[in-house]
Amino acid sequence: MAFAQSTATRFLWTSAARSRMPSPVRGPAAFTLIELLVVIAVIGVLVGLLLPAVQQARGAARRMSSLNNLKQMGIALHTYHDGRRRLPAGFTSTVTGSWPGGSNDPVPESGPGWSFFSEMLPFMEEVTLSEQINFDSLITDATNQSARETIVSAFVDPGDTPPRLIDIKDSPTNTLAQAAVCSYAGCLGTLAYEQQPFTGVFHRNSRVRLDDITDGTSKTIGIGERMSRHTETSWAGVTPGQKMYYSTQSPNYDPGNPGFKERPAIVSILVHVRSSTPSLTGSPGGFIGPHQAGTQFLNLDGSCRLINDSTSPDIFRALCTRSGGEPVSVD
Repeated sequence: MAFAQSTATRFLWTSAARSRMPSPVRGPAAFTLIELLVVIAVIGVLVGLLLPAVQQARGAARRMSSLNNLKQMGIALHTYHDGRRRLPAGFTSTVTGSWPGGSNDPVPESGPGWSFFSEMLPFMEEVTLSEQINFDSLITDATNQSARETIVSAFVDPGDTPPRLIDIKDSPTNTLAQAAVCSYAGCLGTLAYEQQPFTGVFHRNSRVRLDDITDGTSKTIGIGERMSRHTETSWAGVTPGQKMYYSTQSPNYDPGNPGFKERPAIVSILVHVRSSTPSLTGSPGGFIGPHQAGTQFLNLDGSCRLINDSTSPDIFRALCTRSGGEPVSVD
């Protein structure tokens, strides 16, 4: 009997002690495979929703940066005009023969070919570069190698290909020299490249004054985007005998016929507007920017405008003449 009571007492004491002992601590429950897959799926959906917005924001930032480039050029053009009472020539070159008359025929010339971009350099905080240029010698001359190969950030559209050197060619397979890339071009008007009198604001040896722009400086385009992914050009200017072709990155480039739609040397710095708004399907001599929203242009009053597929070709042409008298009503 005593033994039974002792055993019972020990059992009760042990049970009470155990009840006072802390319970073992368990770790957090692990994800099941289904829960992990659900989380991955949710993250994937969020990324899918955010990525277009991020890309759109980046695209808008690049477009604004290019807009700033154009505005800098507008200030430089007006400063140049204030000092010389005229706009810089589209490019400077000596004519040595007559124009054959065909729309894509070149005019024989001897250069040197330096462009209005090069004339603007002192007014764009590029005085040192301007002083390196021997303006009396050809762009391709050895004395001008360092200058022509200098990248000018204001002449490179952030939405275009990275700053680099492009080839100056006189045939699809022959390179005369290399020069720093440019993502912009001047407007020569609406006629054939070499047809005179030209209707825009820039041409070979041109001397246009703001007073000559009777259509209104706010309704006259001076410079526009022309990305190097479409046509590879340099800010330096025009090299006599140079030929212009589609970039190898252009959807129109044909490896079997790299000389497809060859254009004359003047296209390396100037563009004419014929029958359509800026388009990737246009010739190497057309305007086209790298932005989805459209192609950006500098007006001669220093303001900028965006032109896209919804713009009437007639309005675009009217904006590219300085004294055509066309009625233009655009924002």
